[in-house]
Amino acid sequence: MQTRTRSPFINDSAEGVKSGVPIFLGYFTTSVAFGLLAVSAGLTPFEAVFFSMSNLTGAAQFMAINLISAGAAAGEIIISVVLLNLRYFIMSASLARKLGFKRAYRKLLTAFGVTDEVFSVASLKPGRVSGSFMLGLQGISWLGWGAGTLAGVTAGSFLPRSLQDAMSGALFALFTALLVPEIKKSFRPVILAGAAAGLNTLLYYKFQISAGWSIVISMISVTAIGAAIFTDNEEENQVERVEAENE
Repeated sequence: MQTRTRSPFINDSAEGVKSGVPIFLGYFTTSVAFGLLAVSAGLTPFEAVFFSMSNLTGAAQFMAINLISAGAAAGEIIISVVLLNLRYFIMSASLARKLGFKRAYRKLLTAFGVTDEVFSVASLKPGRVSGSFMLGLQGISWLGWGAGTLAGVTAGSFLPRSLQDAMSGALFALFTALLVPEIKKSFRPVILAGAAAGLNTLLYYKFQISAGWSIVISMISVTAIGAAIFTDNEEENQVERVEAENE
């Protein structure tokens, strides 16, 4: 009697789904808050769910909703989201070496589903990562974010307004969760985050620059200055280490 074996595509996809279940749970709970905030900001339930299903940008979506609530123009929101998501270009380029895709549509599909958590799981997987594994991993993650948003907009139809307004704290909690792991590695993120926050506050309240452009200017300015200063420091430290070794 012959035993039927599953194809490598099914096996790898199932492994990807299994690896993505924790991401699904995390995304679902977070995107419930996003769904509530999106409806509170004036988006229709369809627009909120479509936003999540077509972007999958996490922190950038929360920032976009915050800018929409502040009355920012479309150009300000787009530029801010692009700047915040620039890290995905580096992540996608890094994953491209592990995937080895040659067809453009496969690269585009995978790039669309790259998030911080997906990148971490795929990068830590030993050896080359198959396309079917990524399909399962990214598919379950995408489903979690979209399903959570749907649950959020649905809950928004019967939850009291006071509770919906309280969910605005999710934005600050999310960015704190992104910042804390970096703070454990180095003090520099604290300096950069503090400088960006201070400059943004100054531009918005003192010079009356709109919320969107003040964020854009703050991100670009602090990033450029921080890159120049810290790069120089790193080069000097490296030179000092080499000189010490030679002595």
